[in-house]
Formats: sequence, structure tokens, C-alpha cells
Amino acid sequence: MPILILYSSEKGSTGEIANRISSRIAEQLPPTEVHNIHDFDASRLDDYTAIVLGSCIHNMHWLPEAKAFLTANKNALISKPLFAFSVGAAGSMPKFVRAQSMKSEEKKMAHDVQKALDKKVKLHALFNGKVEKKDEPWLMRCCCGMLGGLTYGDLREWEKVDAWADEVVKDLKGSAEEH
Repeated sequence: MPILILYSSEKGSTGEIANRISSRIAEQLPPTEVHNIHDFDASRLDDYTAIVLGSCIHNMHWLPEAKAFLTANKNALISKPLFAFSVGAAGSMPKFVRAQSMKSEEKKMAHDVQKALDKKVKLHALFNGKVEKKDEPWLMRCCCGMLGGLTYGDLREWEKVDAWADEVVKDLKGSAEEH
């Protein structure tokens, strides 16, 4: 049975990360399938050996459709090996607060996802996405501008995405060997 990578994305960056994760996992444990949560038939969750969930972050929360999917399908999700990733913009923060922003966002996202899924998520990762100036609220641009400015553009660190996907594979291979 395939490994499912499900994602919720607003502007496409999270979907591109989901596809990268899928490709990396498929190199070692084929097959994989990638679907947008919006287009996925949840009755098919039993058709997969493991599930990787991802969502972009807005205001320190997963997108509403992703959170609704977790709530509505919690029992089916936690019955499988489960992994999650979040895609945020903490990496765009002014340099002197960037590390703390990343740490805080990672901790909150991991906590929220674990809480929603009864602490059944084996691994969680926070990745940076794309940040476009036009997408940032005026007040955020103004406040951060006074503190050194935001970093815009494609902030994704593909080596971190690949390394995390490799950790997922390692965990799944270890789980298979235990059985």
C-alpha cells in the first residue's frame, strides 16, 4: 500500500514541499501519493500504510481546512504511522528575532498537532516557505521594518526537507522491522 502525503496550502509553497517529501520517500519506500486535503476523499485513508500531513501556518495556526480534516478524521489518522509538517514564515523575521521565532513556532505547531492527534504523531517539522512582500500585512511590514526588516522570497531549505523525509523513511523502516 502507498504512503499518503496530504497537505493544505494557500499559495502553493506547502504543496511543493509535500511533493518534494513524496519524491524523497518514494526513492526509498515506494509508492507514495500526494493530495491536497481539499480534494481528498477521507474514506480512502485506510488504503495507505502511513500518512504525512502538512499545512501552511497563518497566525500560528494550521489552515482551518487542515484543522477540520484532523478533527473529522482523527481516528482513521491515528490508526496509521503518522507524521506532520508545518510551513511558516518565521524564517523571514528580522535576524535578531529569527531563531527565537523559529523555535517558538516549531514548539507551538508540534504541540498543537500532537494535541489534536492524541500525541500519535511520530515526527513533526517546521519548514520555511515562500514569503512575498505583497502577501504580508501592512502593519507587519511596518513593525518589522523598524526592527531590521523582513526577508522575502523563497526561504525553503530543501536539504532540511530532504533530511526530514529521510527521518520518516528511517522510522517507517524501523517500524516494519519490529513487526
